[in-house]
Amino acid sequence: MSDEIPSIQIRVPATSANLGAGFDCLAVAFNLWNQANIEFSGKGYRVRVRGEGEGILPEDEANLIVKAFLFTLERLGIKAPKGVLFDCENHIPMGSGMGSSAAAVLIGVIAATTLNTEFENKDTWLQISAELEGHADNVGAAIFGGLVAVRKSCGMYKALLFDLQPDNAVLLLPAVDLSTQAARKALPKTVSMADAVANISRVPAILEGFRQGDVDLLRDGMIDCLHQPYRLPLIPGAAEAIVAANTSGAAAALSGAGPSVVAFLPADGDVTADAMGSCFEAAGLSYRVFHLEMINRGAQVTRL
Repeated sequence: MSDEIPSIQIRVPATSANLGAGFDCLAVAFNLWNQANIEFSGKGYRVRVRGEGEGILPEDEANLIVKAFLFTLERLGIKAPKGVLFDCENHIPMGSGMGSSAAAVLIGVIAATTLNTEFENKDTWLQISAELEGHADNVGAAIFGGLVAVRKSCGMYKALLFDLQPDNAVLLLPAVDLSTQAARKALPKTVSMADAVANISRVPAILEGFRQGDVDLLRDGMIDCLHQPYRLPLIPGAAEAIVAANTSGAAAALSGAGPSVVAFLPADGDVTADAMGSCFEAAGLSYRVFHLEMINRGAQVTRL
């Protein structure tokens, strides 16, 4: 099998979704990558993990990459190879609100489609990875790069792409164990018409704020009524960190479902990071700081 199928390398970027009022619809890609070198050889499905998740993530068929790979093969009717090795170098922290699960799913989906080039395209990647994730915002940004708005129409996921002027963001990840499932459970089953309208009215401010590099406009778009009021109480110091980041001149929101907080277009990234960090310290939490750049590049496949 190794003589017939070339080894490949897949790189997938980190993402931040929701972006304030863009709940479950908007996401942006960052220059922080997970990478997997994949060899179609041997017997069975094996995973090696270095970096984030090393010693924690399973290294067999229980790994999300392998699950996504096998799901995609079955869905597309592609014959499964006898063995695959996924050699992973991870830089996206797990459970961070930075798209680590989307990256894992995409690596598995993309790897499967390389076995039949008829399916090796971004639309196929979007449909299958969104089905596996349950939503398309993170995977959309990870596939296409830039700023992505997703929707579901006639049973198919669609994406609108917006190029970004590369700019900086600061992301702080507090030491809080908050799974996406727990963050989902915190949401109400229904919301008021007023809250829905408030969010819809702010989405254009997000799009234009990024397009123009207007931090004041973007900050207004980061005000949310649908998910942040319910999730912020689960993350000590996060609400205060958003206020501190905004006061420092950035535009801040929860990144994805949290627990990380992202601040876009900071005038001084170090000043913003220090302001946010003091809020988590006051809450008794340690944290990690990521100085990131928004990028217009998405998932990449290279045949080795």
